[in-house]
Amino acid sequence: MLTASDLAAMQTTLNASLPGTVIIQRSTQSSDGMGGVSDAWANVGTVTGRVSPSGVGLDDLVGGEFTNVTPWVVTLPAGTSVTDRDRIAYAGQTFEVVSVDSPRSYTTCVRVQCKEVG
Repeated sequence: MLTASDLAAMQTTLNASLPGTVIIQRSTQSSDGMGGVSDAWANVGTVTGRVSPSGVGLDDLVGGEFTNVTPWVVTLPAGTSVTDRDRIAYAGQTFEVVSVDSPRSYTTCVRVQCKEVG
């Protein structure tokens, strides 16, 4: 069994491998004045992270047409607060969070499945 000290050392090692700065964005909805709502994205956190393509593109239905969407994995420090309703900005790219692979036993990081927006 791992001790708290062992886990902290593993987290420190993993954090040293995160090369960039990731901005977590959260949506707030406001009335558009015509009975609908519009999303405004606000920055809610900045952490180190790593962004990597994850496998082969997947077909996605957008506006009645199929498009090919490349899945991405974003790796963040353990304990980072991110939800499946958030966005992640990294090096000029914006990603929509699809799912968050956390919590887990012996968490050394938070891994987020995403797709690129725009």
